[in-house]
Amino acid sequence: MPVELVPHQSLIALGRLAGSRGYLWGTGGNLSLRRSESHFLITMRGTALDQLDSQDFVLAPLQGELGEPPEASTEIQLHRRIYQARPDVRCVIHLSPFYTTLVACTDLELPTDIVPETALYLGEIARVPYIQPGTDELARAVAEALGKERSVVIMANHGVVTVGESPLDAFRRVEVLEFLCRMVVTARSAGLELHRIGPDAAARLRRSYGVKARG
Repeated sequence: MPVELVPHQSLIALGRLAGSRGYLWGTGGNLSLRRSESHFLITMRGTALDQLDSQDFVLAPLQGELGEPPEASTEIQLHRRIYQARPDVRCVIHLSPFYTTLVACTDLELPTDIVPETALYLGEIARVPYIQPGTDELARAVAEALGKERSVVIMANHGVVTVGESPLDAFRRVEVLEFLCRMVVTARSAGLELHRIGPDAAARLRRSYGVKARG
């Protein structure tokens, strides 16, 4: 049965939201949404995410080859490998917000037990070393780093990938991570020590909200 294209409003809204938060520059970043067991929708290459319209997406096969279809984002394989490995994931976001990307160019530690939101939404943050963008090597590394439970991967000198059960779920993790990176960088610049609530308190918080521990 052929897959029928559906309205792209959720990803269009996501791009506008990312732009309004100041998370975009140039034509960087890409968004995708699982549409069926065999296909996913992804932004086309060269698109500005805050100016998306219904013509800026392509329906891609989950079992396609590297670079297929050619009009899709150059990071299509990254999205494809994640969907293949994680049936629970419905949305994949790759962005390069300033503070997150700044941290991605360093070895700064990112403790997630700082404030309630970071404990609830981020879980364990995975990292992968710099690998050339658009390659299957990078796609496999990110999918492996996510594993079965993690939701956030920082790619060295590149940016971040977040996943979620919905576009808003995945985007919330981008927002919270950027907030955390800004806190860590600002505290370091000011010579401040960030006090952590500790792993036990973070675990209790997640249980109280019914949030599954990730990572």
